[in-house]
Amino acid sequence: MLMTPILDYEPTPGELVEFHVTAPALRSAATAREHPAPPSYVQENHIRRRLANRARGKEQSPWLGIVFDVPGRLDTAAMARALEKWIRRHPTLLTWFAVGEHTGGLRRHAVPADVLSLEPVALRTHASPTVIRDHLRERCDTGTDPLNWPPFVAGAVVRAETAPSTVWFAVDHAHTDGFSILLVFSELRALYEAELTGEQPDLPATGSYVDFCALDRERAAALDVAAPEVRRWLEFFSGGPPRFPLDLGTEPGGDHRSASIDMHLLDEAASEAFAAVCRSRGAGFSAGLLTALAITGYELGGPSSYRGLVVVHTRDEPRWTYTQGWFINLVPVEFPLAGPRFGDVVGRAQKAFEGARNLAGVSPLRVAELFPGLSVQPDSAAVLPMVSYMDLRHAPGSRDWAAANCNALVGPAGGADVLIWVNRLWDRTYLKGSYPDTAVAQVNVPRFLHRLRHVLNEIARTGDHRIEAPLPVTTA
Repeated sequence: MLMTPILDYEPTPGELVEFHVTAPALRSAATAREHPAPPSYVQENHIRRRLANRARGKEQSPWLGIVFDVPGRLDTAAMARALEKWIRRHPTLLTWFAVGEHTGGLRRHAVPADVLSLEPVALRTHASPTVIRDHLRERCDTGTDPLNWPPFVAGAVVRAETAPSTVWFAVDHAHTDGFSILLVFSELRALYEAELTGEQPDLPATGSYVDFCALDRERAAALDVAAPEVRRWLEFFSGGPPRFPLDLGTEPGGDHRSASIDMHLLDEAASEAFAAVCRSRGAGFSAGLLTALAITGYELGGPSSYRGLVVVHTRDEPRWTYTQGWFINLVPVEFPLAGPRFGDVVGRAQKAFEGARNLAGVSPLRVAELFPGLSVQPDSAAVLPMVSYMDLRHAPGSRDWAAANCNALVGPAGGADVLIWVNRLWDRTYLKGSYPDTAVAQVNVPRFLHRLRHVLNEIARTGDHRIEAPLPVTTA
């Protein structure tokens, strides 16, 4: 499973089929009643950001998608039924939001599950991968909107009996996250196979992200200005916004198209060796990665400490484990490079990460509500810089991803800082990065990531890394 930019996706030619919501279901959705559950903080921020980008005419593809193969020629009627059952498992996919004309507030509407109906619609057979790819991009960009229903699109590239068919699905980010989109593979495949065999699929129980959103707001309302978690966020914000340790050649408030980079970091053996080194120091892979990032920045002339926003999950109850939704938060992690070696620092990084993990249930946006003068996100159209690490071996069906040519799809976007996703698979650990497409960043970001890979592999190979004196900083 790789995070594949839609512009780099090259599907095998075949017949395009889409699964459309039927006209009666769309008519019912148009009069759907308002639902009392508010949006979660991340949902509201996401929608506000979308509206801000739209007002500025700025490109944004705020959706997540997945593609995977199934054996033989797809039974499109069976897949339509499987999709219906899968969507009903996850009530957030039956909801959409409206913006109040006078208040500007967001109101959720919910479509009754029993009115959902999908039908396969055959389009054209295309021999060009580019044509199919461009069609998918257009559908993902225009068909996934949190302010309309449905917020998802689905389809397939159907091929002959002897070749696998490819299923694709995309949904607005308001209803999913990086882990949730991976769950589509195992669940939808199981439901499809059950439709073909007539057997009952063995799927885990799920909760409703709509319920989580209400709980998210209830918990936030209990926080006041004196809460220790709020004070910790204030302490972090007092130091200013976190930044990439090297120059990116950007201007404050400027709009920048994003460039992406994919990098193999560690093979299977090196991944396990690195994890073992971290464990021997009482730390986890995440803390080890953050330590390596701090060392890399310092060795290239950056600060002698780490200060950044790290992604953590908020699936804090068993009922959320397999639920579709946006179960993440950003937490502030800070620690100094107090020692000459990796092994001297990683324990401190682990303690900092554990402390930050305790803030998983406290959105920085709630802190901003409590302190209206606080500038958490000065540019409402921007994404905050962050680092994400996921061990994807824990995802259901992960052993089958490679054979099924399963990939997560992401769309193009803009940004003024660096976003880093590190994912561990069964056979390797890889990095996906996004950074502003400036001449300076085109030099400094790859330079930083190549050095990071060197540091990680040296730790895996030798069990440690001696922090070197700052190296000369080059400019583009």
